[in-house]
Amino acid sequence: MTEFFQRYTAPDPAALIQDIERSRGALSTAQVEGNALLVIERAGELAGMLTTARHEAEARQLLEPLQSAVEDHLSREPAGWYYLAFGTASQYLGLRIEANALFTRALKLARTHAWEHLEHFVLQHWGRSLVEEGEFFRARECFNEALAIRERLNEPRASSTRRALEELRTLESRMP
Repeated sequence: MTEFFQRYTAPDPAALIQDIERSRGALSTAQVEGNALLVIERAGELAGMLTTARHEAEARQLLEPLQSAVEDHLSREPAGWYYLAFGTASQYLGLRIEANALFTRALKLARTHAWEHLEHFVLQHWGRSLVEEGEFFRARECFNEALAIRERLNEPRASSTRRALEELRTLESRMP
């Protein structure tokens, strides 16, 4: 349908590059220390930044080898963020089936463990991906659920969810 729906762009690309380099260092430290959970957390953070910087393939290459380690830590929140980062990188590489499976996994973990902060992020990201697939009904469901959580938490990002719903209405009004 639409190539990318409300894809996030860093307001300060130079700061993003600096954050990526700091994150690479933090990941290296976690790897040297042999702390698997911290490696998962740092890799997810770095992958998210790489995807923002339009380096989705690098993000996927970073995350792919960690899949079995993540399976050992499903009761810990970094596992959910890992699946969100992996899903988002897959989405922007056009790997829609995989992205949907990864978003499903992240959302299931968030709901199982009541990680609301993660849950609203997953719903927002997945909703944007679904718009790109032309799955407007499912996208609206995701956005509405994300908005409900964001409003309940008084999360400032609720405004971006409202914008997504408005832009989705506009897209639908243009459909034959």
